[in-house]
Amino acid sequence: MFISPVSILRTSHRCINRIVGHQTFCPFRQITLTTESSFGNGRGVLIAWSLRYPLVSKGGFRMLHDVKGVGGDSGEFVEKGGEKKVYKISEDVYGNTETSSLPKINVKPNTLVTKWEILMNRCGLPVDKTAPKEDQNTQKRKRSTVLAMFFVAGSTFCGLLYFCLYYGNDSSFSIVKTYEDSAYTGILAPYYRIKEACRSWRNFVVEPSRDKLLPDPLKPPYWQPKYTVVIELKNVLVAPEWSYKMGNRVKKRPAVDYLLDVIGYPNFEVVIYTSETALNANPIVEALDSKQKIMYKLYRDCCKYMNGVYVKDLSKLNRDLSKVIYIDFDPESFRFNPENVLRLPKWNGTLDDTALVDLAELLKTIHLSDVDDVRPTLQYYSQFDDPLKEFRERATRVAELEKKLHQIESEKEAFVAPVKKYQGRLFGFHRHE
Repeated sequence: MFISPVSILRTSHRCINRIVGHQTFCPFRQITLTTESSFGNGRGVLIAWSLRYPLVSKGGFRMLHDVKGVGGDSGEFVEKGGEKKVYKISEDVYGNTETSSLPKINVKPNTLVTKWEILMNRCGLPVDKTAPKEDQNTQKRKRSTVLAMFFVAGSTFCGLLYFCLYYGNDSSFSIVKTYEDSAYTGILAPYYRIKEACRSWRNFVVEPSRDKLLPDPLKPPYWQPKYTVVIELKNVLVAPEWSYKMGNRVKKRPAVDYLLDVIGYPNFEVVIYTSETALNANPIVEALDSKQKIMYKLYRDCCKYMNGVYVKDLSKLNRDLSKVIYIDFDPESFRFNPENVLRLPKWNGTLDDTALVDLAELLKTIHLSDVDDVRPTLQYYSQFDDPLKEFRERATRVAELEKKLHQIESEKEAFVAPVKKYQGRLFGFHRHE
């Protein structure tokens, strides 16, 4: 049976008249919409909506009544600016409602209006649907993202599977530390081999590259200095700097050359121990040490990685810790051996700094004192915020005290000399003059 569009609109008109009389009905506002249905000359049939709530179907938009401003059984869509607009709702639906001042729902072409948006419009709530439907490029990007995620997940799974199979086989067990435990020959042997392989890889990343960071002390006839001075490079001897004109540079701290001349070989065994990589730090160290005063250089691979910080473990230096002096500014980097540290304030590149001069004098004092254990001295100065300032003040006080003692000795000699001269004459002894 064929149903004409005219009969459908007449039926919708009767339904609308019934709905308008319902006390809960809110007048439908003027809207801008589109439909996927295509009609010649922009004309189309607006299908009546349901009794209580508006619905949206793929074939078009369910609406109250026809459009065109006059009562009738057909509606008309008018193309304007790429959109199909309903200009005015007929007065027989709204009565005397002035629809020109009512808000509009803006809908881009090829976009369906949901029932919740129409319901909000019925109740006088603002609705804005100006965003177009996702185009094909967006959908392609989403598909590409999903495929990439599946690829990464699959690759990770395959890599883990290969790792387990490779290190779980007997043929690969030779590269892992062997055990005499009988468990390694039983049913759990692959598990223990994989566990040991994971531990070895973790140690490769976290632990220092070797157990002995320095070679054994020199044997006679070569001279081995008694004390070992370990110095951090960054923010102690140099400081990074960036400027718009010059870019990234490294600034040399004042009196670095003087410090190396005082503490360099043969007075001390000087070791650069830094958390920087060898690729970045080695050219800087070579530029600083033009006189070859530095004996050894240790870089990031010799540090222990803990909680995002590279920590120096002085126990792996292969030296007597009672003769080791470590100079740094970061307390996190020497958490293993705080008693061997002389902590300095961080240098940020100021050129009026004289801290290295005081540091050279302090180390020279320790060298001349020839103490058997440097840790009590370092612990005393480390309790101050600026240990070099405290040393400078103590040195000033000691110099003033020595000067006063010298003056007292001079005054004493000046007083005693005449007394000795006349003492001989008093007892009958004449001094040959």
